[in-house]
Amino acid sequence: MEKEKKNMQKQKHTHKKKHKEHTDPAASTPLQQCLGPRCVYAARPGSKYCSDDCGMKLAAERIYEILPQRIQQWQNSPCVAQEINQKMLEQIDHEKQVTHSHLKHMEHHLYELEAIILRGKQQTVCVDEERDKTEKDQADLQIFCVSCGRSIKMHLALRHMERCFAKYECQVSFGSLYPTCIEGTTRLFCDVYNPESKRYCKRLQVLCPEHTRDPKVSKDEVCGCPLVSNVFEFTGDFCRLPKHLCNRHYCWEKLRRAEVDLERVRALHKLEQLFEQEQKVRMAMTNRAGLLGLMLHQTIQHDPLTSDLRSRADS
Repeated sequence: MEKEKKNMQKQKHTHKKKHKEHTDPAASTPLQQCLGPRCVYAARPGSKYCSDDCGMKLAAERIYEILPQRIQQWQNSPCVAQEINQKMLEQIDHEKQVTHSHLKHMEHHLYELEAIILRGKQQTVCVDEERDKTEKDQADLQIFCVSCGRSIKMHLALRHMERCFAKYECQVSFGSLYPTCIEGTTRLFCDVYNPESKRYCKRLQVLCPEHTRDPKVSKDEVCGCPLVSNVFEFTGDFCRLPKHLCNRHYCWEKLRRAEVDLERVRALHKLEQLFEQEQKVRMAMTNRAGLLGLMLHQTIQHDPLTSDLRSRADS
């Protein structure tokens, strides 16, 4: 009998434990009132509000109460970051003006170069015997190609290196999904569409060996390269050798045009970088005085007489 009583007590004790495990712990905690303005209902389990509307109303009232004071504090105390960003905008604006003027200068230089090329083509052909003698003296000199490494004759070096470079350049592709649309620019990128890769060629149009072929040179065509003294000073004279015999000025028109186009591309790229920098600075200035920044950050002014909180070293 005693054993049966002990077994009955153990069964009751385990039944009570199971019942306690099944009870909801949230039901045992007391209900909290909703923190919403003028709300008398109980909050939801795991939340401070009875509904989302109460939370939105409380947030709106906090903004209406705190924001005017924060705006007044923002206007009274000067912001150092705002002044630094204003100086950065002035510097970016100055650099944009300089780059625009440089781009206009290169566009003007492009038309001047085309006029010089046209004047050179109008010259008469004249065979220079002294230059022929010097080229014959250099016929025995050898030089190594920078692209393929072969040994070539000195007077044929420019022709070989130009063709060898074009051969290796065709093996590399420079493409984009979109064609170039820049107002006020002429003859810049190749922009030939490749249906296999579905890309537009982004080489310089003058230097593209894949889609731009050099025109055939006739025997009566003059070289027309402008002669210079002291490397950069233009003398006003032109090379009047036949173009197919002049090894000293091989492809000079293409290289001069490419030099001008490369400077124009650099100027356009710099303008794009300056535009991105200006956007970042303006975005930082707008976010600094925004609602979230004013609500989360505050400058405590302990001395009401001093409006500028910077130290003397910073100022």
